[in-house]
Amino acid sequence: MEAKPRHFRAAHLWLRPGLVYSPGELTVSANGRVLAAKALPSTRKVDACAIFPGLVNAHVHLQIPMLKQQRRDFLPWLGRVMGEMGSSSDEDKMRSCAAAIDQLTASGCTALGEIDSSGLSVRVLRNRPIAGRCYQEVTGFDLSAAKARQLLIRRDLPGSRHCWRGLSPHAPYSVSPALFRTCAASNRKATVHLAESAEEVEFLGSGKGPFRDLLVDLGRLPRGFKAPGRSPARYLDHVGLLGPDCSLVHCQHLDSGDPELIASRGARIVVCPGTIEYFRRPPVPLLRWLKLGIHVALGTDSRASNPAFSMLAEMAGARRLWPQLSPDRVLAMATRDAALAINRPGLGRLSPGAVADFVRVEIAAGQGEQACLEDFTQGRLRRLDTFSRGVRVSGKSGYEAASTVGSGS
Repeated sequence: MEAKPRHFRAAHLWLRPGLVYSPGELTVSANGRVLAAKALPSTRKVDACAIFPGLVNAHVHLQIPMLKQQRRDFLPWLGRVMGEMGSSSDEDKMRSCAAAIDQLTASGCTALGEIDSSGLSVRVLRNRPIAGRCYQEVTGFDLSAAKARQLLIRRDLPGSRHCWRGLSPHAPYSVSPALFRTCAASNRKATVHLAESAEEVEFLGSGKGPFRDLLVDLGRLPRGFKAPGRSPARYLDHVGLLGPDCSLVHCQHLDSGDPELIASRGARIVVCPGTIEYFRRPPVPLLRWLKLGIHVALGTDSRASNPAFSMLAEMAGARRLWPQLSPDRVLAMATRDAALAINRPGLGRLSPGAVADFVRVEIAAGQGEQACLEDFTQGRLRRLDTFSRGVRVSGKSGYEAASTVGSGS
């Protein structure tokens, strides 16, 4: 017997930022797609709950756990991460990945942009319902064009049914020009850590500083190396990767004119409020970026720089760092714009035909939609359950759909 559609009724139903039905009903097909969404009469009895699109984490490192010894300065922190990850077994990394997915799902995350440094994350993601994109991370500051092509062949791993493949050339201080150009020529969706530290800007501008010292110590600085003499954003444009198929993570130290360049190329930016606060960095000029038309998304980064590791916490962090942002804008950064950042525009919304990924939260009886949105983006609402393709993947048992019969119910 063919399964019948399910109907989820809520006091407030957000289809996307700016479009809410109060009250509303979401109809989900047996294969986990949105069949319909409609407003209900105000007299219709519904549960005291709100439904939002599933949250999209635009930047995450699932394999990296909390550090055994916390460091707040970026370069010592980076060295600590490299050391602890280098001593971790494949089993440790896969367990960390699975635990991280569970933690994110518990905070309403239904899609992500994972940075897979080892090829192990994709194995875990193939057995999980979470959607998004799994970027295979590549590094090699000393790689020639031929070696860069060989590396991309080795890291050409298929994604999963729901989590598609991508590439992550790590950063300008760890990726050679030839490797960047090879990634650009592959036409695969990409993401890059960009302008995260002043030391990165110094290295690209003058060829000096701690990153030069690190590359010398590792034996990875090519003979005759000359600094490109460009800002990180202009350098990425020079090697052909700056564009709508590439998201830029952090952008903490953009140079004058860089935001305009990024906007003109159609690239998206991902900010991680938890990481900004962890390293005690000043807030980036996000409102200026938005005025230029740049789509800005939210991500958690890793547990090594974000102990909270929750998209609800990231929305609350964005409200703290940029108090001028409206709750609607913050919701967009965690749904629609995050989906755009990972080049999965069909995610982060609840429209007919879209995947039925959503979060259902309990609200106070009679709470209005604006107060509800305010609480949700401040992380003050208790999440009840998270649905992926119409199936509950995290939450309290016994809180089911209003009906499992046809639309006439």
